[in-house]
Amino acid sequence: MALESSITRSIVLLAKSLGYWTFKIAGGPMQTSGIPDLLCVRSGKAVFLEVKRPGRRTSPLQAARIHEIRTIGGAVAEVVTSVTQAREVLA
Repeated sequence: MALESSITRSIVLLAKSLGYWTFKIAGGPMQTSGIPDLLCVRSGKAVFLEVKRPGRRTSPLQAARIHEIRTIGGAVAEVVTSVTQAREVLA
């Protein structure tokens, strides 16, 4: 099974090939907890992607942050476990 970091790298390459400006959000003491792993922006569209290995689930805090982003509007927030899923979200 692929590591989450490997899946993330592949998704970053995909997003860039589709013309998205892509930023890997790294956790840390100054970071808001639960924010999705990637921010991809193209033509005024913001897409947050939480990358998980197949079979893994988001933590309750991650799920709450994704819900918060979706509720605010103007951005997409999804959990993806593969490049194929990411392509569908970014299309």
